Amino acid sequence: MGYDLRAPSEKDRNLLHNWRNAEFIRINMFDDQPITFEAHCNWFETILKEQLAYYRIVQYQSKPLGLVSFKKDPQQKNILFWGFYIGEAQAPKGAGTWMGRLALDYAFQILEAEKIIGEVLSFNKKSMKFHEKLGFKQNHQYRNTLFREGHPIPIVRYELDKEDWLYHRKDGLN
Repeated sequence: MGYDLRAPSEKDRNLLHNWRNAEFIRINMFDDQPITFEAHCNWFETILKEQLAYYRIVQYQSKPLGLVSFKKDPQQKNILFWGFYIGEAQAPKGAGTWMGRLALDYAFQILEAEKIIGEVLSFNKKSMKFHEKLGFKQNHQYRNTLFREGHPIPIVRYELDKEDWLYHRKDGLN
């Protein structure tokens, strides 16, 4: 296998700044504007000590490939919102699937989540397909909440509960 998750550390500061500013990452983020190094450093300091969010670096053979995050819903402690990306353009084929599998196992087993929620910009068909491959079900679409250049971009909401993940995972996610 060779894939694992680890907590970010100070040595990841510049790497994450580069990933977050890569055009192929930014275009799929809710805020697609370049991130200044100062703003990144403020965010980075927060993630190192934040109690309502969990960030993990996905690695292959000890080489960082991407980032996954989980944020608690303040009203419901066992529901987490997740975000993720593979930051390395030359990541091995299948890295995203391994990232998803490891991240969801981490969320349901270690963080004791009962449900994971993912929100995807409607034009990001690759992410929509990825969510569905992992067993997520689309449950809502928000309209007129995000605009770019004056045009609305619908946000598609996906959910995965623990029982569905355990069933989907044992059913042979490859």
